Amino acid sequence: MSDQSTTEIIEAVTPEDIQAVKAIFLEYLHFIEDYLGQSLTFQGTEKEFADFPQTYDVLFLAKQGENPVAACGVKPFKPGICELKRLYCRPKGRGYGLGLMLTQAAIKAAKALNYQKIYLDTDQGLSHANHIYEQLGFVDIEKYYDNPMDSRFMALDLC
Repeated sequence: MSDQSTTEIIEAVTPEDIQAVKAIFLEYLHFIEDYLGQSLTFQGTEKEFADFPQTYDVLFLAKQGENPVAACGVKPFKPGICELKRLYCRPKGRGYGLGLMLTQAAIKAAKALNYQKIYLDTDQGLSHANHIYEQLGFVDIEKYYDNPMDSRFMALDLC
């Protein structure tokens, strides 16, 4: 059984790690679409995965030993603003603080890329994710893109 001492957060740069992130992101899409009962195609997911990972500045992967268990990405949104996208942890990796560690890695990368703000959207019912974002200082903002769902929109100032 894996534990936190064997967990590492890495930037996904090798083809194998990028494929692992893509697989986790696709699992996330299935999970969230089942959870919400709605498709996320309005987010341009078909193009995103056809061109993967070209739409991302950076991808992060959490591994327990050699097993990829969680991931997230940083995606440009508009000048000075990026998005935290597709934060997801597989069930076997939950309970080790990986969501927090991945979000912290994404924030650090966004700062290094000279973004002034990082945006995200989430669902109110995803209480664990919401807690992580609130703990890190994200605040509620107005809807920043055309999203037909009842999502929560948040931002963090990076300056």
